[in-house]
Amino acid sequence: MRESFENRPAPQEETPTSAQTEVKITPEEINKKREKVLQTLEKARLLPETWASNDGKTRDEMVTALEQSLEELDTLEVNIQTETEQKSTTEELPEKETKQRATKRQGIRTPQAIEEASRQFDKEGDYITINGIHIPVCEMSPDNSEWQAVPGKVFISGGKKFSEVRFVKDTHGLTYTAKPGEKMTFSEKYRDKRLESIDTVLEGRKELKTFNEAVARLGDLTRSYEELNPDDPDYDKESSQLAGQIDKFTDPEALTEFLDLENSGVEDAEDYSERIAEIIRTQQFLRDLDENMNEFIPPHDPHFKLTPYFEKKFGWFATLINRQLGLGNNAYLEELVKNKKAPEWERLTAKGMTVMVGPRGTGKNKVADFYCGETNRPLFRYACSPDKEERDLTYDVELSDGEVVRIPTRILTAITTPNAVLELDELNLLRPNVAKFFNSLFDGDRTVFLNDQEIKAAPGVVFVGLMNPAEYDGVEDLPETIDDRSNIMTMGYPPFRETDPTTNRERFTHDEALILKEHIHPISHLSDEEFTKIWDYAINGMGAQVSLDETTVKIIKDLKNLVAISDRTRQVVEAYKTRTGDTRMERDISLRGSIEAARFYSENHLWDADLSKMSDWKAGWNPAQYAIAMTYLPHTDTYRRGKADRDAMNLILAESI
Repeated sequence: MRESFENRPAPQEETPTSAQTEVKITPEEINKKREKVLQTLEKARLLPETWASNDGKTRDEMVTALEQSLEELDTLEVNIQTETEQKSTTEELPEKETKQRATKRQGIRTPQAIEEASRQFDKEGDYITINGIHIPVCEMSPDNSEWQAVPGKVFISGGKKFSEVRFVKDTHGLTYTAKPGEKMTFSEKYRDKRLESIDTVLEGRKELKTFNEAVARLGDLTRSYEELNPDDPDYDKESSQLAGQIDKFTDPEALTEFLDLENSGVEDAEDYSERIAEIIRTQQFLRDLDENMNEFIPPHDPHFKLTPYFEKKFGWFATLINRQLGLGNNAYLEELVKNKKAPEWERLTAKGMTVMVGPRGTGKNKVADFYCGETNRPLFRYACSPDKEERDLTYDVELSDGEVVRIPTRILTAITTPNAVLELDELNLLRPNVAKFFNSLFDGDRTVFLNDQEIKAAPGVVFVGLMNPAEYDGVEDLPETIDDRSNIMTMGYPPFRETDPTTNRERFTHDEALILKEHIHPISHLSDEEFTKIWDYAINGMGAQVSLDETTVKIIKDLKNLVAISDRTRQVVEAYKTRTGDTRMERDISLRGSIEAARFYSENHLWDADLSKMSDWKAGWNPAQYAIAMTYLPHTDTYRRGKADRDAMNLILAESI
């Protein structure tokens, strides 16, 4: 069936009226309304840009109205869920047993988030369900804002005085270390030092009102700057103008002029502008400082997508994590979800670790980030290397005020933080005699035995190891002591070709293309569902026919070629490493590499560029080949065996792709 909307009547908006929102409405009814709005929105976005309804409403106005409808439905749903949860908590739990759930950075979902079918999770109590796997979302008690992870003491070793440090947990459950009586971390020391240097205050309603207006204008400018499109011809000019206006907010003289403070009614405009500038500089300082902290619950990465391939991989990862936590019994999990109960970590037989094996750039770190972000778990990364000794895994030693201070490493900090995830990157690089340190930790004991103390893993702690495949140069085998205690999963690149089970035809998958399209401006606005339909029609010749302009068709085909070349390099590298191919090539195009090529394609408008006038272009190269060449080949100058990879890439680019 042909899907063309050029001659159809205007799709009607499904906007809830004020009367509707006042009537009691169930979540099921909201979902039905949302489905209708989404269907209408999908059709509206496929209308020609010049389309207009009988009453003069343009396509863009129609889309905006429908998106607003979705936001109103989301707000209504959030309000209903909040009321239900509050009522349930009040009725079921005594006051002293009530726990406060960790704040999750999710807010009201945007229409774009709603449209991503693969990012739709079924919320069931304190769980999320992805690919049929129930995953507990962690709760944290606010009662213990400070706690001892290891015994605090002072002792003598080798004639030197050592002080143990404290572990301190903040309101978000993040763990820091501090010498007794000192500030907790480097960043906190400087945060407090900066705040102590601020002696300015805002006096009176007029000053406060003017300050709020200044902050609002700064926010508008910042959002305008972030929304600029680097592909627009006027990007450099507009970004420079906005950056100059933003900088004025930290310069008292420029701020006075920019906000017209002389005519604002403030008594001393010069003094007031200095105070505003100081406050804004401090806010920016603290914001930058927080962004650089290493211990965190990862925020949602807008560029990470649960494509069909990654959803399956994530489902298996979550299954292995549940098994590690003692939640492998599906009947037990189903019962917990049904009764909306959290796991009792102390009663579970938790052991082992989960190891992800895969080539570089396949998204191993992203999977761990996504898991932690969705389940409210703080993530601690530790980079392993062959030169690590056992003592390096436990404590660092620093000299402070003439006293030697022993500070726990990120490993000890992680295992003593409830619900934390300890990620051991390049785990297999540890020497076998050093890797034995983890034996008792990955066993049922879940304990680290040191010379002078025993440290038991806190409830809910998870261990994740990452490694490249053993056939990679310089990659060591996973130590046997760890291998025996681990659940292993592989993490490869999304498949580019697959056989349709219904037609037995080979088709090109859209997994990697879904990721890359976010970095190509003319098609980045397409929802995943819209893009999938266009891909199946334009690339695989399947599905309903859709009306497409020539530029979109060109970009989709170039995108397919980008993925095809990337996939070809992976085949060549795999053949060389397994000794089934003659072409020597050691570095393929990872997902990071294909994203870099997609960005280059977008930044240089290669879909309509005259390639013959581009630098280093070779006759016969199409836009995808040129983008790959300009982003991959320069890297071959940075390592010794790069010439062989350069030669192999030139052979691949010469193929008819």
